[in-house]
Amino acid sequence: MIELGKEKRQIISPLCGQADNVLVHGAVQGYMGRVWVPELTNPAYCLIHLGDFAYLFGICPKGEQAMELRAQLYRECGQDYITPSDERWAEWLEESFPGEYRVLSRYSMRRDRNHFSEEALESYCGNLPAGIRLKKIDKRLYQTALKEEWSRDFCSNFETPEEFEQNGLGFVAMDGRKIVSGCSAYGISQGMFEIQVETRKEYQRKGLALACSARFILTCLEQGIYPSWDAISLQSVGLAEKLGYIFDREYKVYQLYDMESGLLMA
Repeated sequence: MIELGKEKRQIISPLCGQADNVLVHGAVQGYMGRVWVPELTNPAYCLIHLGDFAYLFGICPKGEQAMELRAQLYRECGQDYITPSDERWAEWLEESFPGEYRVLSRYSMRRDRNHFSEEALESYCGNLPAGIRLKKIDKRLYQTALKEEWSRDFCSNFETPEEFEQNGLGFVAMDGRKIVSGCSAYGISQGMFEIQVETRKEYQRKGLALACSARFILTCLEQGIYPSWDAISLQSVGLAEKLGYIFDREYKVYQLYDMESGLLMA
């Protein structure tokens, strides 16, 4: 398959035109991520990979092209959430990887600014345990976040701290000089951020994710950016709803999975 540089991605716009996803639009618009097509002239399908997510759009391939796409998914997306754009792609994945996948649920939140209460969000920002303070992610905290696995996705989809400062946004809760929770832009597209929220295990259930998320959302609204929330669990749905989001729907994603060993594909 052929990888598209950021300046050539307009050729997949017709394939992804109906997508309602920040990460997909961010990849198409050339902000981040990687994109592959089978040919450069009127490609019939594409594979988008950004962070821990992969997306399939277009007409499902057959024959040799199907084998090439299958190999590409093994190489690049073996541990990621693969999202089919429709039922045909879901069937293609199940037929192409028999006994080598598992199906998981994710939860989409409705996009509606009108349900956010600035008063409530401000109260969450100020409700912090003693000794904990909120800080905006700068170049130094960008580097700090990347040092630990639990916090690296606050910044990992931005190639440099300068790119993060220019295009991204994030807030972390600090205990001394240690990051203990945060909310950040996982992905970006024109006028929208995709939210990433994490808390260090020993600091969970202290309202830190709520405070960081509230500050992030307030700042986004001030800047005219919509903070999109896609939840990995019902616990994440509950946090989103407390912040003012409205549940939209559950949807299915795939992970390549060795049923015998119980391990994700490398």
